[in-house]
Amino acid sequence: MLTHSRRFAAVAFSALALVACGAAGGGTSEAEGGAGAETSADGELGHVKGNPDAPLTIIEYASPTCPACKYFHDSIQPAIEEKFVATGKVKFIFREYPLNEIDVAAYAMARCAPEGKFFDILDDLYENQEGVRYAAQTGVVKTTLAAIGQRHGIADRATFDACLENREIRQKLADVYATSEKWGVGGTPTFIIDGVKRDFGGEYTTADGFVKQIEAVLAAKGVE
Repeated sequence: MLTHSRRFAAVAFSALALVACGAAGGGTSEAEGGAGAETSADGELGHVKGNPDAPLTIIEYASPTCPACKYFHDSIQPAIEEKFVATGKVKFIFREYPLNEIDVAAYAMARCAPEGKFFDILDDLYENQEGVRYAAQTGVVKTTLAAIGQRHGIADRATFDACLENREIRQKLADVYATSEKWGVGGTPTFIIDGVKRDFGGEYTTADGFVKQIEAVLAAKGVE
């Protein structure tokens, strides 16, 4: 499964849908301090699902315009949430990793929505990814994103535009993006599992394979 690369971060609105996926580099690495280093000051940056005291933390860096991220969201994440997040074994942290200005606008909108709506908007963005990409080609992407926002509590286009211009939100996105440098994130989706970076390849591209990897980490921690 191919991923979007950091080199596409400056892609313009009109060109996005024409860009091919590129492989993320790196494979596996640990942050300074090794496994468990995610308990540092940046540990809670992002959007959390699950038990805050879960024995295992998984962080995902992702883009709403990335087809590989949509594949993970649609085909793999439900199994992870059912088996591990819902049972209190995994805390899942989603971190914004915008690859282009469409992602920045989408994430600003999601952060501007009423409390508790971030993941609802993210679900909607993935469900309508092709429509957003087509809108980017035809020059109506802001209208398309505003319609998604309106379904989740962003009242009108003026409110949507204000979200995009909100400097505080932009700074929060920048703060989250900055954490990716520590991990050497170069594409999406990228996962940090118990303090170790895992690129989206091999076992991690199927629900069964991803589940098996998480079970192995939990077993090493003595969690059944």
